[in-house]
Amino acid sequence: MLSRVRNHFRDAKFARMSSGTYCIIRDLGLVKGGKGMRHHEVLVTFSLRALWRWVGRGWRRLMTASKKPEVSARPVADT
Repeated sequence: MLSRVRNHFRDAKFARMSSGTYCIIRDLGLVKGGKGMRHHEVLVTFSLRALWRWVGRGWRRLMTASKKPEVSARPVADT
């Protein structure tokens, strides 16, 4: 498991984006014909908006899971 995490974050660096958010990004190389511009892939975003979005997703998932009726794994046999 730890090797997957290491492979995922290989060649990653911490950067401040033009919007003011901080991210861990992986450089993907030069843009073709882009005069020095580079592609990147955002791995993790550190901002209050991203944190709020992550908490909201977890809350919604928790609320929808609690609304589902419980289904028994085995049917009850009548004797």
